[in-house]
Amino acid sequence: MALRIRWVWKDREAGAAPNSKDRVSLALFDAATVLQLGDGKATYFWTDRWIQGDSIKSFAPNVFSAVRARKRRCLVADALPGDAWVRHISGPITMQLLIEFNKICDLLRHIQLSDTPDTFCWRLPGNGTYSAASAYGAMFFGSSLPIGAKEIWKTAAPPRVRFFFWLVLHRRCWTAERRFRHGLQSSATCVMCDQLPETIDHILLGCCFSKEVWHMCLNKLCLQDLVMVNEEHVMSWWVKNRKGVPKVLRRGFDSLFFLVGWTLWKERNARTFDAVASSPLQLLTKIMDEAAVWGLAGFKPIQALLVLPSVWSSG
Repeated sequence: MALRIRWVWKDREAGAAPNSKDRVSLALFDAATVLQLGDGKATYFWTDRWIQGDSIKSFAPNVFSAVRARKRRCLVADALPGDAWVRHISGPITMQLLIEFNKICDLLRHIQLSDTPDTFCWRLPGNGTYSAASAYGAMFFGSSLPIGAKEIWKTAAPPRVRFFFWLVLHRRCWTAERRFRHGLQSSATCVMCDQLPETIDHILLGCCFSKEVWHMCLNKLCLQDLVMVNEEHVMSWWVKNRKGVPKVLRRGFDSLFFLVGWTLWKERNARTFDAVASSPLQLLTKIMDEAAVWGLAGFKPIQALLVLPSVWSSG
């Protein structure tokens, strides 16, 4: 959408009618620009925002509805001389139309054309000219990011692991509870503990099996006094607990969280689809081995955690 608006900007800047038939991009362009009137040869009288930053179409909708279709693209340079715009109006005259007509007359009374070309001013943040970045950013005015959305893509982890946590963020993982809601299986019970419904929060934090893996892992890395594992919204738990970790180790903890969560998810899948189960100790070994591989692959922050036990013991 932002790139389609660029073509409208280029057409209007060159003084030509926009080639685009896309009503949405045309509407966004109109909302994002203000015209500085010059000779009126590039400004549409009825539809452009050239009168006090607004268009006649917006503040006089009844008059605009009465304008003949072929005259709605009339230029200001053609409409103002001799009040030619008045002859564009046809159809029944109503009280509301007369009120809007008088308002137009009052606003046009002091307008004078000059010899300079019409210019467009881009209203969105920037230097007054179009940029794809500002047009793209306008699509998100008023929006808010979910908890952890920014941190996911900054975490030192393989792309597939970060994408998995993007699915976790948006609750799009096909857990037993979700499959049960969709009628795809007969039970929502967790495959690892066989006690509670298998949600993504339960798999990664709340399951007794997951808690044991987390406990062993945190003890192994001397983080047991800094991080408490309990079942809650996964991303909220991560963002809250990472703040309790020393800043020098924070990015390493982010990688560890992704690694443990990814390993628990793969364990859940192995039990669900292959009927193969690992013990917490076996999973701890896998996590430590995988952490070393991540470090060798260039994900350096997790290496700071791996050397932490030796630092504590030597201290």
